[in-house]
Amino acid sequence: MSVPDTPFWIYSLATYSREDVAAGCLALQDRFGLDVNLILLCCWLGSRGTALDRAQTDQAIALAREWADPVIVPLRAIRRHLKPKTADEHIASFRKQLAALEFDAEKIQQSRLYERFSTLSSDPEAPLLQTGINNLTHYLAAVGQPPGPPLRETLVKLLAAVFPDAPEVDIVSSLAVSATDPTI
Repeated sequence: MSVPDTPFWIYSLATYSREDVAAGCLALQDRFGLDVNLILLCCWLGSRGTALDRAQTDQAIALAREWADPVIVPLRAIRRHLKPKTADEHIASFRKQLAALEFDAEKIQQSRLYERFSTLSSDPEAPLLQTGINNLTHYLAAVGQPPGPPLRETLVKLLAAVFPDAPEVDIVSSLAVSATDPTI
């Protein structure tokens, strides 16, 4: 039985395929230890005008980790370990199967996040970019990742790709406001 597509999954596939999104998400994952699906959740909810508070952010992190830590992270580690060995056709085939399993595991994680957070209320009047940035700010604070210059630069590029209609100056100023607002 395959996991059904959810609006969050469809959003993630479409968003991730945009120029600079995959690179930004992977940089946030590999350089800063962030979870790509949580980054996408923050953006998806923000794009709907749905704000996460700190308690909900903590719940999202816990829910994501209980699947990612024992399943996704080990699959990714094995797949990456095998990358330089793909000259061997058997290893290349096995690595391809691992990639498909990792993809399915990511979809399960997203399905669980969707089930828990899709019913949160949204504000049709909310500024979508700011809501997404506030969600990301909660996530960064919850994992103890201060938005220093390298992280901020990566976020600006990612958010410019995720919210293509937002001027970069608005993204930069919104990140600055979120980083200094104690109520977020």
